[in-house]
Amino acid sequence: MTLTDRAREALDRLLEMFRTGDLPAAVAQTVIRAKAGYERPSDRWSLGNRLLMYLAGTEDARGFRQWEEAGRHVKKGAKAFYILAPVTKKKTVREREVDPETGEEREVERERVVVTGFRCVPVFRYEDTEGEPLPDYTPPEPPPLFDVAREFVNDVRYKPFVGRYYGYFDPSRGEIVLTTHDAHTFFHELVHAVHHRVRPGGLSPGQHADQEIVAEVAACALCEMYGFSGYIWHGWEYIRHYAGQDDRKALKAVMGVLADVEKVLGVILGAAGEDAVRAA
Repeated sequence: MTLTDRAREALDRLLEMFRTGDLPAAVAQTVIRAKAGYERPSDRWSLGNRLLMYLAGTEDARGFRQWEEAGRHVKKGAKAFYILAPVTKKKTVREREVDPETGEEREVERERVVVTGFRCVPVFRYEDTEGEPLPDYTPPEPPPLFDVAREFVNDVRYKPFVGRYYGYFDPSRGEIVLTTHDAHTFFHELVHAVHHRVRPGGLSPGQHADQEIVAEVAACALCEMYGFSGYIWHGWEYIRHYAGQDDRKALKAVMGVLADVEKVLGVILGAAGEDAVRAA
């Protein structure tokens, strides 16, 4: 069976699932957590402070000295934004408890840490610093076609999940950034990268329905080919989102981009070679 036949077979299976609604159950994304030795200070912040950080347009913010400890320094003229840190003090309080031996209630004194207020703490965005690069993450096991991606992008980087995206392709830098080890997300961004290469004029900036549907259909096809089950439901819901939650419009949208999907799959599988696809 040729590469084109394998891709066509996978697409036929997908279309049949979309038409009949016979979709495998959804699976949870396996997101990347910060590992020991690389926790960011913001990983220990409150939700409110992390939201302030995201609103400031960054995924990593630290105090002046914290950046120096990481081998970076704040650029001249950079402006800080502020988070709230609790002001605490120790206080002795009286509490009642039941004696485990006698069953009698008794009063005891304990020292507790209580919050008495909050103070503003200046922090700076990663983008407003320079110096040593921060360490990147690597997956415990690279996904299929990882080496193929190197032919179409300058770099594939992994970083901790911050709750805003699972991955993206940056055409200006020619890189794929992932915050999950799931192969499906990697396939989706790889398809974007290849689609950008083969489409006349490249991809349009931002998330456009036709581009996203091409990436999702092709990613689901690659999941089928490489034996990753449970992603088709997610893919269909993703496509329906771009088709206004209408099943008929979604299926029509899929049919409308099949030529691009087949072209992109042909390029990816051609770069992978017969042996790689046969092993799938």
